Amino acid sequence: MTNRVDGGTANGPVVCPRCGAAGTVAVTDATESSGCMHFAEGTVIALMAGAAGKYYADDRGWPWLAAVGAVIAVLIFVGTIAIVRSENRDARRARAAVDRAAAAGTAASHYCATCGEASSPGMPGA
Repeated sequence: MTNRVDGGTANGPVVCPRCGAAGTVAVTDATESSGCMHFAEGTVIALMAGAAGKYYADDRGWPWLAAVGAVIAVLIFVGTIAIVRSENRDARRARAAVDRAAAAGTAASHYCATCGEASSPGMPGA
């Protein structure tokens, strides 16, 4: 069986030997965090929402649209921060699982978010 880029094999996804979940991902994918990129994207979208509110408030003569745009921009920015923190927390958990597997003397190739452990497809369940 050859591994595919999406973490599965030629016959389908890799099943976690510990809990049986089919949603495992490659360790390299699980331990990476794209927080900076998501933060930049969220900031740009928040600024665009605020600018759109201000633009349409001036264009249509409805001053309350500027406040709506500002509130939406703040909500988008807060949501962006929550997403970045969640991704960083997940990546830290995956790195800790990989370190535990390495300390146990096994080389992990997949991470299961369901049970929070790293394993290899041929590895016996814990």
